[in-house]
Amino acid sequence: MISDYLSRIADGLRATDGDLLQQIAQRIIATKKTSARIFTAGNGGSASTASHFCNDLIKGCRVDGRMGFLAQCLSDPMAVTTCLANDYGYDEIFRVQLQTHARRGDLLIVFSGSGNSPNVLKAAEFARARGMFVIGFGGRDGGKMKALCDLCLVAPTDSMEELEDLHLCYCHGLVDFIRGELADVWDIEVVNYPKPGGFRYALFDFDGTVSLLREGWQDVMIPYFCEILPGEEALVTEFVDMLTGKQTIFQCMRLAEEVEKRGGTPLDPYEYKAEYLRRLMARIDGRHAALKSGKAQPSDYIVPGAVDFLKGLRARGVKLYLASGTDEVDVRAEAELLGVSEYFDGGIHGAKDSVSTGASTMDVTKETVIRKMMEDNGISGGDLISFGDGYVEVQLVKDIGGYAVAVATDEERRKGVNAWKRKRLLSAHADVVVPDFSEPARLIAFMMGEC
Repeated sequence: MISDYLSRIADGLRATDGDLLQQIAQRIIATKKTSARIFTAGNGGSASTASHFCNDLIKGCRVDGRMGFLAQCLSDPMAVTTCLANDYGYDEIFRVQLQTHARRGDLLIVFSGSGNSPNVLKAAEFARARGMFVIGFGGRDGGKMKALCDLCLVAPTDSMEELEDLHLCYCHGLVDFIRGELADVWDIEVVNYPKPGGFRYALFDFDGTVSLLREGWQDVMIPYFCEILPGEEALVTEFVDMLTGKQTIFQCMRLAEEVEKRGGTPLDPYEYKAEYLRRLMARIDGRHAALKSGKAQPSDYIVPGAVDFLKGLRARGVKLYLASGTDEVDVRAEAELLGVSEYFDGGIHGAKDSVSTGASTMDVTKETVIRKMMEDNGISGGDLISFGDGYVEVQLVKDIGGYAVAVATDEERRKGVNAWKRKRLLSAHADVVVPDFSEPARLIAFMMGEC
């Protein structure tokens, strides 16, 4: 008998409308963009499913450390439901809660085996009148509830036990699918919240934070350095990674040190740098040419949302600075090519460590640029927010009391979070991780302490 029961569940799952289930998933995901709230409700076993699904929406759908959904189960609060049932009648326990908490654009998800529970019907009727979207999970013929739902998935069985099992399977299937989809949906991963009132100054890195013109530079530097240090890929990857955010010459200096440690005679670090840049430019020259000829648009090589974000910050009176480990002449040229130089009213700063300038590498470190910027403008650490994808710059800003936003863009795919970047930047104690700037208004409101 148990085997037969399980076979019927399997048959029910195979007969389920998968396309409709995916529509439901996409509607739930859409609440992320509007910060809409999700309410669930049901009676008896369906109340348990409604509560369980809320748990999974809040916790089970979390990706990395990002927030789950704003979900509330109307069946859960015992004191509230018994109060409403006692004073207004059991039929009103969900409707009155929605009247109190819900707003236009929110989502109601109801579970009912019969589809005819009066409290579920009243909740659905109110939700439609309030401008909410209604999703139902039913059974049998769907009952009266079906006509009150924008989307209703009816489990293909008349058995209450079977349809309740199917509903829970549907919920778990939704959670698994949604979690996968959310990997590429923009959101903020918060470690520390910003102070109220926001920031007056913002510091940006360039490559990988604003510009994608040099995407793949690690794929040039690491193999080249491994030619110099054969069999040391792990070591090379580690020090290239840890020095990201500093000028390129520092990585070349470390390469020279490692050659000397092994009894070799290293080249001058500037020679290593020149060869690396030659190889890098061979990779990216086509991108420059495409932009200059009009075959490509600046948006093709800018981190998603960056331009609107820069504009939004300027409109809020935030002064913007750019400090890069790339040679300053190249940073300025590429910022012009991408049309973003005008936004950095605080100045554009890059490496000046070429032999021709005679500059000392220690005189042009990013730390020096940041400290001079703060001294010249009377900036305290609490006034500064930074955006970057380098371990070093996150640490620098944290050391001076600033707020560090890690921009962990997956540069190759142009969407989602790069897991390697995220892990590295969190280890540097970043306050927040974002994949990009594709929700500029929300990010600005967040950093200004408004939400």
